[in-house]
Amino acid sequence: MLHVALVEDTDRDAEQLTAFLQKFAQQNNLEIEITRFENPLLFLHGYKGDYDIVFMDIDMPMMSGMEAARSLRKIDQHVMLIFVTALARFALNGYEVDAFDFIVKPIQENFFNAKIRRALKKLDSEQRTKLLIKSGDRSIRIYADEIIYVDIFNHVLSFHTEKEVISTRGTMKDVQETLDSSTFAMCNKSCVVNMRHIQMIDSNEVVITGGERLSISRPRKTEFMQQIANYYGNQKINMGRF
Repeated sequence: MLHVALVEDTDRDAEQLTAFLQKFAQQNNLEIEITRFENPLLFLHGYKGDYDIVFMDIDMPMMSGMEAARSLRKIDQHVMLIFVTALARFALNGYEVDAFDFIVKPIQENFFNAKIRRALKKLDSEQRTKLLIKSGDRSIRIYADEIIYVDIFNHVLSFHTEKEVISTRGTMKDVQETLDSSTFAMCNKSCVVNMRHIQMIDSNEVVITGGERLSISRPRKTEFMQQIANYYGNQKINMGRF
């Protein structure tokens, strides 16, 4: 299922985009869900981070599409953003907000189809596990491979990523069910670590990217070391430093 958001204040343009998307989906046996927002404030206020593509008009009242895109990037650095506008000169500044592409109004169907095919090809090449984390009044989308480790204390999960720490309420069972066990391993009952970020094992500690040390519990050590061995393609691994 492809989830698409249309942020477009003009009914005519929104209807045209919707028709083009539905026709393209039908012709390519693609399931699609389209949600239209008449202004960017509504879009941002209720943003849940579950869209694959956001089509954003630039010239809108209350808040411009470029301003909305800057706000969007504060809560979601990954969603694919495509500007749809008659103001092509402004769309060229899309690199500031990591826009994937832009479409110039009036929209021509063959041109639109070429753009959407390119977008879908990009999405297909990025088959990465995505997580939507509710943290306070924010919903933050991250990729699993950005996580260094996840720990829990007093029912609060902390996702330690390459950029920030994101906290939310949950259980370690939820984390284990979400993250791939071929990449993530539990070093103790309160911590799951991304094996890609392991630098070394030092006695009963695992040293991760940046030099931080996480404890390896005695009950977990054998299984933890075996998961590391499997990750690196070995059948056995020394229980000491590596």
